[in-house]
Amino acid sequence: MIPNPIAIASANEAKKNLVSGAPLRDLSITGLLIIEPDEPWEKVVVIENCIIENFNCIMVVFKKQVTIRNSHVKAASFHFCYFTGGLIIENCVFDEYLDFNAGGHNLKGNFVTFNNNHFFGFVNFFDCWYNGEIVVKNNVFEKGTNILSKNLLVSFDIPIIIHDNLGELDIESECRIE
Repeated sequence: MIPNPIAIASANEAKKNLVSGAPLRDLSITGLLIIEPDEPWEKVVVIENCIIENFNCIMVVFKKQVTIRNSHVKAASFHFCYFTGGLIIENCVFDEYLDFNAGGHNLKGNFVTFNNNHFFGFVNFFDCWYNGEIVVKNNVFEKGTNILSKNLLVSFDIPIIIHDNLGELDIESECRIE
């Protein structure tokens, strides 16, 4: 899926929409869209058919579901983010290294799903703990991932459902050494 946004929004305008609980749809978002770790995020996050220049969330607890669908994300980081309400990333392209380090923590019944995405950079799951269901299917990991690492503290309370992915899934590092 190639997003086809119909409007341009600054990162500040996009953040105002998210803070108000409005979805981000059909937008080309310029600049750094950042969600700060002020307090638990109590709103549903929906991002669909967008192109995002840079999306950065550090130490955010998302109490409601986060959905990123049919979007192109040039740069992003979800360092230390807890997705207690679940996370869906579907039909997306990520251009660079993507970090979920020390995150996860979805509650039972709140799925984390990576479906039909293309990751051009390494995807880091070091020290992630998934309390609920996680599904990883039909993705391309160009530079690999450590989601199935045996030594990097990636843990699953419920066995991971993982199939039909391309790329190395068990790299024992936080990046691909070339």
